[in-house]
Amino acid sequence: MVARFAALAFVAGATVAAAQAPSVDKRLTPADVEGVVGFPVKQIAPGSQPGAGPGLNFVGPDGKLVLMVNFGTADMYIRAKTQKEIDIGGQKVPMPLFHALVPGIGDEAFDSPPGPSQYVLYVRKMLFATSLTTYPGAGGKPALAMDDLKALGRIVVSRM
Repeated sequence: MVARFAALAFVAGATVAAAQAPSVDKRLTPADVEGVVGFPVKQIAPGSQPGAGPGLNFVGPDGKLVLMVNFGTADMYIRAKTQKEIDIGGQKVPMPLFHALVPGIGDEAFDSPPGPSQYVLYVRKMLFATSLTTYPGAGGKPALAMDDLKALGRIVVSRM
């Protein structure tokens, strides 16, 4: 009886650990990110900390999020590019995402949001799309430069 319980506890623990582990996704690996950004990163599971979205999430050496990568269809890209406002509690609030086209990545790409600092790159390749988002770092500036997001976007697109 004790042996069965121990075996069941082990299997249940392994199942929980497996459910919390980040999925292996060859479109962008921690080694890819480290090669671009120049510091160690670790992939974490979706939802494992505030801000960790449904796609790929990477934290820096301090455990803080530095990059989130989401995948979708071309519709995701089109919606983001054409968005002018967002509905918050029944009120339409102006919130355009498009800032400027970014040539040379996928079939088309743009950075976001409008304003003095961009921290999201949206890319479309054929019927697929991805968004790469960096988080605030030291002094409130984006943790990664837009050039880093572009380099990472090129890697993702090459594997779509």
